Amino acid sequence: MKKDKILGIVLGILFYVLSSIFFLFLYVIEAITGSISDFSSILFYIVYLVIPMIILMLPIIFKFIFNKKFYKSVCYSALMIIFYILLLFLLQLGIRNYFSTFTKEKWTNENWHGFRYLMIEDLEKQYDLIGMNKEEIYQILGEEDRKLNEFNDSNSLCYSMRNGFFEGDYYIVILNDEDIVIDIDITHYD
Repeated sequence: MKKDKILGIVLGILFYVLSSIFFLFLYVIEAITGSISDFSSILFYIVYLVIPMIILMLPIIFKFIFNKKFYKSVCYSALMIIFYILLLFLLQLGIRNYFSTFTKEKWTNENWHGFRYLMIEDLEKQYDLIGMNKEEIYQILGEEDRKLNEFNDSNSLCYSMRNGFFEGDYYIVILNDEDIVIDIDITHYD
C-alpha cells in the first residue's frame, strides 16, 4: 500500500513538472510561429490554455471522481497528453491544407496574411499573372498591402505573405510603364 502512495507521489510530481514545462514550451513556440493564433484567437486560447488546464486537472478528476489510484490517474492523464499532441498535429495539418488552395477571400482576409505563402503555388497554377494588367491583378489579389523601400515606385505591387518580428516575406508583382505584369518576385526582408 505504501509503495502505491510513493509511486503516485513521484509520478504526480513528474507529471505536473514535465507537463507544465511542455505546455509552456508549446505556448511559446505558438506565440513565435503563430499558425493557430493567426488563424483564430479563440481556437488559440482553447488549444493552448483551456485544454492544458483541463489535462493538468485530470489526475485529480480521475482520482476523486472515478476512484482510481493516483498513479493510475497520472498514467491516464499522460495518455491524454498523447491525444493532445495528436490533436495539435491534426489541427496544424488541417490549417495548412485549408490554406494550400488560393481564393480571393482567403488572400484578402486581413487576419490571414501570414498564410499567403501557402497559397502561392495554387495561385500560380490558377492564374498566369504575367501579361495581366494592374486592374486584373487587383481583381484577383486585391489592393496591395504596402510599399517597400526597394519597390517604392508605381511599377510594383507588394503583398505581405509571412511576417515575423523583424522580417517578412513579400510577393512582388512587377509592372511595366503600361501597367502590365512583366515579372513576379518573392522577396525576404530582414
